[in-house]
Amino acid sequence: MMNLLKLVKYDWKRNAGFLLIMGALFLLTGAAVTVFGEVKNLDTDLIYVLTFIVYLAVTISLCVTICRTYERNLRYFNRRLLPLPALHTVLSPLLLGIAGLAAIGVIGVIHLMVLGAVVDTVHLRVFDILADRGFWAMMTSSILFVIIIFSSITVGKVFRGKKGSWIGAALFIGLQLAIQWVETKLFPSMNVSTDQFFQSVNVRITDSGDQVVHVQANVPNFWGPLLYEAVIIVLLVYMMTYLINRKIQIRG
Repeated sequence: MMNLLKLVKYDWKRNAGFLLIMGALFLLTGAAVTVFGEVKNLDTDLIYVLTFIVYLAVTISLCVTICRTYERNLRYFNRRLLPLPALHTVLSPLLLGIAGLAAIGVIGVIHLMVLGAVVDTVHLRVFDILADRGFWAMMTSSILFVIIIFSSITVGKVFRGKKGSWIGAALFIGLQLAIQWVETKLFPSMNVSTDQFFQSVNVRITDSGDQVVHVQANVPNFWGPLLYEAVIIVLLVYMMTYLINRKIQIRG
């Protein structure tokens, strides 16, 4: 465990400059949207949409960063020679990404509270979202998406040259289509993909002077799809560790 944390710390140091700059821009942009919206008296819905775009952009940037980190870890010869399990190579950037998402989530909670106090009389019950199983279903699907990217990068590294890039890209598309197709066949009424999570969200506003938004996602067949995606994650991680070990043995 300590070795894994050391790897996470190492990955953080390599990306700290970019992540800190991105975090500073993220905070400044989010604050600017709130202040500008209040000063210019923009529509409340527009302020929330602009804020969502800011959070989406920083989340995508974080995802790209951890995928690049994983790709570099596979490419660097000295990193692959470390006497550590191949599983650490997979988990290290993944944990870094989860830590980044947690930081974004904490900032988001604070920001929502500020928005509720400054530009709106409606307060979002953040804990309702965190306690809802649809939120965790969406998180599982998000992790699966990142693992699919990692798997595609790993398979691409097995082959030399541009051929590896094309094979990795094809695998990325093929894995998504195949996993989604099987999930739809197994659980036709509902799967736990991100888009269907948002389609299932119901919003209810209490009738009071200090209005409160209650958010609830109706996700039928919750445990089946969740376990299915968890099994896929485990299988893909096992495949990656196998390929990483094989790659070291052949090319080390």
